Amino acid sequence: MTILSGIDDTPLTKLLAGDTPVASMYFDQRPPGDVPVRWRTVARLLSEQGAPTHTIDALAEHVLDAVPGPGQLAAFAQGDKVTLTLTLPEADAAYIGRYGALPHLKPLLAWEQEHPARIVATLDRTGADISVYPAGSSEPQAATVNGPDDEIERNAPGGWSQGRYQNRAEDSWEHNSIAVAETVARLLKRFRAHVLFLAGDVRALQYLEEHLPRWIQTGVTVRRLSGGRSEDGSAARQSEQLVDQTRQIVAEQNAALLAEFAAHVGTGGLAVQGTDETFAALAAGRVRTLLLPTSDSDDRAWFGPAPTDLSLQPNPLIGAAGAACEAPLEDIAIRAALLTDADVRIVPDEEATFTIAALCRFTPTAA
Repeated sequence: MTILSGIDDTPLTKLLAGDTPVASMYFDQRPPGDVPVRWRTVARLLSEQGAPTHTIDALAEHVLDAVPGPGQLAAFAQGDKVTLTLTLPEADAAYIGRYGALPHLKPLLAWEQEHPARIVATLDRTGADISVYPAGSSEPQAATVNGPDDEIERNAPGGWSQGRYQNRAEDSWEHNSIAVAETVARLLKRFRAHVLFLAGDVRALQYLEEHLPRWIQTGVTVRRLSGGRSEDGSAARQSEQLVDQTRQIVAEQNAALLAEFAAHVGTGGLAVQGTDETFAALAAGRVRTLLLPTSDSDDRAWFGPAPTDLSLQPNPLIGAAGAACEAPLEDIAIRAALLTDADVRIVPDEEATFTIAALCRFTPTAA
């Protein structure tokens, strides 16, 4: 699953199995004063949808333990166990409570989309400080690269030997940048990140960009930030730039996907829209990116055990192992997308010209 690279796939896959009902809760951790009132509202919503008392009680413990916090708590429970919890700093919704056959992942996917996996490398002539933000994270993991060479000064003695000293210094800077490039490439692959921010010494950055593998140059969005490794007071400004540029990159990604969708919809099947066509593409495993507007739909559908078992009608043939289960249409579409290695993209309502749509890997007639 590409969209949830920052989350352990094992509990998520169990949630998406559809064999045990799931309680999905999103709860604002920040204002502690009215927590009991807001929690009673969520508990009532879950109860009205059929959630048993022991499931609601299990979630209540996590709410009380997590307040106050930096944003929104996302928690998913089955039976008397909370199987997955995440904190979504600065998420907006005050509370959501859903209970049914499938987890309600759309708010979580929207959060991760706004916080893609990204790496920040700040270089000087000796190496780099690297911050890794896994998908869906606002807090980095830190790493430091100290290059293999420590001869970095160019102001060596004058005379006939000065050129030799300068060349050795330049070689050292380049060797150190190569070490940084190798580490950056490894981390991009490990965290499945497609966004790289670079800052620091201009010459070191030039060497780094020369030695980045071609797949980074062609397949990763690379942007520059201000600031360096020294304590020069630039950290706050760099943090602001990181937030602003990440937001801009996400908007550009949305625009690119919508442009691709507009270019292919109605021209042969590489882009589809509407429930009938999108469900047919999901059932065939053709979807590359599922597109959904931000606002939730009230439509319902049915699904069976396999990821591609889905229908707009309670079809008795769906899922040879048992009867079809009813769930919100969007939750079923998200399940089918994630379990067939498709991405999910949440599109702002003002930019979405559809209720549900998809970009496909291949046309219906291509195998």
